[in-house]
Amino acid sequence: MTSTQDALEELRALTEAGVTLTSELALETVLQKVVDIARELIGARYAALSVLGPSGEITSFITSGISAEEREAIGDIPSGKGLLSVLLHKGDSLSLETMSSDPRSGSFPPHHPQMTSLLGVPLIFRGRIIGNLYLTDKIGKRGFSDHDEELVRLLATQAAVAIRNAELHDKAESVARLEERERIGMDLHDGVMQSIYAVGLTLEDCVERVDEAPDEVKTSLDGAMNALNDVIGDIRSYIFDLRPRVSVVADLPEAIRHLVDDLRVNTLIQTSLEIDGELSDAITQDQALALFHITQEALNNVAKHSHAKSASVRLLSSDRLVSVEVRDDGIGFDTEGEQSHERHGLRNMTDRARSVGARLHLVGKTSEGTTVRAELSIGDPPEAP
Repeated sequence: MTSTQDALEELRALTEAGVTLTSELALETVLQKVVDIARELIGARYAALSVLGPSGEITSFITSGISAEEREAIGDIPSGKGLLSVLLHKGDSLSLETMSSDPRSGSFPPHHPQMTSLLGVPLIFRGRIIGNLYLTDKIGKRGFSDHDEELVRLLATQAAVAIRNAELHDKAESVARLEERERIGMDLHDGVMQSIYAVGLTLEDCVERVDEAPDEVKTSLDGAMNALNDVIGDIRSYIFDLRPRVSVVADLPEAIRHLVDDLRVNTLIQTSLEIDGELSDAITQDQALALFHITQEALNNVAKHSHAKSASVRLLSSDRLVSVEVRDDGIGFDTEGEQSHERHGLRNMTDRARSVGARLHLVGKTSEGTTVRAELSIGDPPEAP
């Protein structure tokens, strides 16, 4: 292989490494990929990555080429002494053919693999050292070349950006989770907790009056029980609201089965599921996802608004048609006086059906339950919005 071909291969490897690193947002995954890619790119037997905290302390130490059993036997992560201290704070690369010959080198801890050569390169982001990349024992060579060092420096530049992006993503998710907890806490305090507090006051009053006015106490206890049932319903509605959104449906019948199971577990509603026919291979992911979300929205309405005692779901499949029907025996609805949440849910189902060329049928009368049915003709192009 010519030197030109070598350069092209290295450029391709670095480009692929950059794409791989920047396409991942999970911090732990990014860190592991950095050390794995570096070890493979340079042909080293071992690789490691230290991540530094705000005060310069090592917060994470990721390895490649060492088994999980070996890592456990070595023990705690390095504290940053010896040659590590040189790399942690100076921001310069360090290349040694024999580590033990350097006076700054310390001894390896028990159960640590013996290592000879070392190449260390800092990870710098906007002038601050955020970590260091270490490679030891180049396979088939006594030490690492200047060219190896240059390649690792290029990789370290990409890695520093990827790590910083992943850290920011983690922080953003943490803030979002905190805001969601605060929102849930406020909602529960304003609704559920206030209701429970009111029930508690009623029960305390019943204890004081049970001997003097037992008939009145019985009425108060009935009211308290009804209030608690309402609280249970509110909590179940919260469970439905807090479920994560689904963006991929690999198995539509199984996904709908999970929705029906959720309704059965989280409500007092008797549920049934009928699956008739084999789902056509021609159904696209967008179509399957739309039918799933229509079913999910319909079951959410059953759980939160229908006051139904029973509900049924039927998935009918053939070579040319797929339909999903959700039926309940609840209070139904008044099409002339729909509440805003009902209009919003109906609009969502209608929009999803239209986006994939499906037809949505809704039948509901006050006190006679509701039926929602989505029908999709396989192979037909979506209707224009």
